[in-house]
Amino acid sequence: QEYFENEEETFLQYGLDDYQNISQDLMQFEDVELVLARIDLMGLISNGDKSVACVGQGVEPEKEKQMRELFRMSSSIYDSLIANDGDVQIIALGNGLAKSLNAKPGDYLTLMATTTDGALNALDLKFVGTFSGFSPEYDERAIVVPLEAAQILLNTSKVKKLLVTLDQTEKTDAYYQQIANLAEEKGYPIAIKKWQDQAVYYKRVSGFYNQMIGFLTLVLFIIVFFSTANTIVMSIVERTTEIGTLLSMGTSKWQTLKMFFFEGLFIGILGGIFAAIFALIVGSIINSFEILLPPAPGMTDGYPLSIRHDIEIFRRIFVATLVIATVSTIIPALRVTRMKIVDALGHI
Repeated sequence: QEYFENEEETFLQYGLDDYQNISQDLMQFEDVELVLARIDLMGLISNGDKSVACVGQGVEPEKEKQMRELFRMSSSIYDSLIANDGDVQIIALGNGLAKSLNAKPGDYLTLMATTTDGALNALDLKFVGTFSGFSPEYDERAIVVPLEAAQILLNTSKVKKLLVTLDQTEKTDAYYQQIANLAEEKGYPIAIKKWQDQAVYYKRVSGFYNQMIGFLTLVLFIIVFFSTANTIVMSIVERTTEIGTLLSMGTSKWQTLKMFFFEGLFIGILGGIFAAIFALIVGSIINSFEILLPPAPGMTDGYPLSIRHDIEIFRRIFVATLVIATVSTIIPALRVTRMKIVDALGHI
């Protein structure tokens, strides 16, 4: 637990030494897709003439690529590292950093960092490719190396952390407890934290968009409500004479209201079904075009426009359509059935 609560006095003080066995045990869980080991790096990188401060990670390229593909993210960042299979002393640089060092594929760069013992160490690495991170500023300092190269540089067999990827995000809470139980049973000295508790930036952005989209949804709901209500009200008002005729023939007000209730219910059901089908078709068509949106402020790359087909959202829309149609029918029907039969028959 000190990993999350205290600063490390020496690098990788709280690192995982027996991470291979921990990874194997975690992969035994049915819903665990991947377990990725990572080491955070910070140091200097030099081309012989110029040295630049850098930050990055030591990773397992093939697993990182698989994880990004699971989340439908661009995985090209790791292609250059995977292409040099068998050679661990290689490095990929952010676009800005590669430009700053005037590095070309095949060049050798020297990466310097402090080892776990506090000594300064250097490692010559072959530059194999570039990548784009989440912002131009990050690209000017970012590096990625194979996990083995990071361990050689830091003179350690430890890793900083293990990232556990599940097949469904909704299972996070359940597996958090299962992994905690496994650690206690096996005696692994590990600290566990859910992704939600670490994703501070994500939660802020998500909260902002949820409020903005929530407000827009409310505005659209009001517009749809009054548009639908206006159409149904006009339809019922135009049938006032018909309602008067039914009442004059002995049909009770309750029977008349019930008739309009089921009419509104039927309209709501049909509207909800057609709305869901229309949304599925249009969403699928838009997704098939693979539209790429421009980069957001402060970001390097654009991101794909994707319409998510969420059954929960469809359910809410269906219920909302049902409620709007039913309520819009009942309110004017109540007013009309309370009219005197003579007035209803003479309504124009």
